[in-house]
Amino acid sequence: MARYIKVNPLVADYLNLCNDRNTVKDGNYLLWQADMLRFGPLTQLTETLKQIGGLALMPHEAKEEQDGTVVRDLPIAEDPRFVYGNSVNTEGDNSTQTTEGVQETEDPQPSVDTGDNNSAETTEGVQGDGASSSESEKDSQVINTEQQTDKPEANKEEKEVEHE
Repeated sequence: MARYIKVNPLVADYLNLCNDRNTVKDGNYLLWQADMLRFGPLTQLTETLKQIGGLALMPHEAKEEQDGTVVRDLPIAEDPRFVYGNSVNTEGDNSTQTTEGVQETEDPQPSVDTGDNNSAETTEGVQGDGASSSESEKDSQVINTEQQTDKPEANKEEKEVEHE
């Protein structure tokens, strides 16, 4: 089943998704599972979440976050680029904060230490740079297309004026 990924604003900003994804009451973001592909394959989602300090949520848990009935603390990211001020190191404790009298629930994503800390960092640099260059190429193609379509119309108008 698809998961929603709760991350801090530094991760959402790194992925350029701040304007495209929902924010929750505590100021963090809910990303889509597919957004994590920028960090590596989904088979390594557990390691990726440890690196970025994120939580994988089931759809009903994401809804609770959006409604503000349950606020789950984010773990501290292992990658220093994503360490954010309001992150809490849970150290294997999957506790949550509750508001408005809702009972505590556990985070469904258990922490597993595989000892492989290089997997997310290796794919991150390669894929991150490739995505930004392809976006800029698309932007330049759009600009070139607009310039080409504008020029023939201007030339056509000039020719009509000359004939009159």
